[in-house]
Amino acid sequence: MTSAASEAPASTGAPPSPASAEHRHARAQYLGAFAVLAVLTVVEVGVALIAGIPKGARVTALVLLAVSKASLIALVFMHLRHETRVLRWTVFGPLLAPAVYGLVLISDAAWRFLR
Repeated sequence: MTSAASEAPASTGAPPSPASAEHRHARAQYLGAFAVLAVLTVVEVGVALIAGIPKGARVTALVLLAVSKASLIALVFMHLRHETRVLRWTVFGPLLAPAVYGLVLISDAAWRFLR
């Protein structure tokens, strides 16, 4: 009769499997994306709190920062960087359209204010 302990594989310092190497690589990418998102958030707070920036430039910078953060989240956490180009554009098109529309409206309002 054999016991369950003798049937289990021994972990005697065998080289790590490729799956664990992939796991460490993915984890490093997630932590890197988290760090970039944290830095972009600090930049957003800085842009919002600096008093000398004109309102139009401040709003434009905040919109661009928000779009870049959303794109990073889509690429890394939604795994879009591993998808085909057509699928990426299918996702990023609707993401970019409101940002472009917002920038057009901001520039129109700035033009009307300056006239």
